[in-house]
Amino acid sequence: MALTAEALISRVQVNIPFPFLGEGYLDLFLDRGLNPEIGLDARSLGRYSRRDFTYMARAFHQARRRLTLHAPFQDLLPGALDEIILNASRRRLRQAFRLLPVFKPVTIVCHLGYDAKFYHWERQDWLARSAATWKEFAALAAAQGVTVMLENVYEEDPDLFLDLLTLVNAPNLQVCLDVGHLQAFGDGDYDRWLHTLWPHIGQLHLHDNRGDHDTHLALGQGTVPLNMVLQFLASRDRQPLVTLEPHQEGSLWPSLEYLATIWPWE
Repeated sequence: MALTAEALISRVQVNIPFPFLGEGYLDLFLDRGLNPEIGLDARSLGRYSRRDFTYMARAFHQARRRLTLHAPFQDLLPGALDEIILNASRRRLRQAFRLLPVFKPVTIVCHLGYDAKFYHWERQDWLARSAATWKEFAALAAAQGVTVMLENVYEEDPDLFLDLLTLVNAPNLQVCLDVGHLQAFGDGDYDRWLHTLWPHIGQLHLHDNRGDHDTHLALGQGTVPLNMVLQFLASRDRQPLVTLEPHQEGSLWPSLEYLATIWPWE
């Protein structure tokens, strides 16, 4: 029997920036039975108190919702060669990781901040510094039973993730494959990325685009090979946690309906 969009709601996460929860989206998420992936950007971490975060977290916990978090990423370079930038990036990430006991998420998604234009010639130094960063944060997350997911953005080489995972060697450090970023920013070689990283892919960010911009279209409205990605992972008995990233409220239901037609798992 084919899965329905309604049945998928409890199986996926839906991204939501933290400030939106106080603007009516908390009730919407609770009313519709949605599991949130809550974005903790720098402004939220500076503006809101621990009491504010606790209030929102408790509302989801009381509704028995599964939570995931997205750590801040704008302006952050967790593998920076400049010590001042590196320390500032780690300091900001620590603010988010201190909220793990509050939200009790399953995962927290983080960005590497790697761009070959800047680091190609100093890749090994970057890897060493990045590995030191993620060793710290993987340990902090492990103490809370949380998995850290490293998401691709501008990276064009899946071996970078493999090398980093090997250096850190933490069982709770995995990959969040963002299929839209891979087409809009990366090299679009899905076959290579999947064959290289599939044992380490613990989460997927699903949204669509046509390869020109990171437009976050509803699933099925672009050219991202969504079905191929899901079928590949399912064929290897890999079922990552799935997060939908609609940037328009009207894109959520069409995405769920499309996803129901290609969902490969029981």
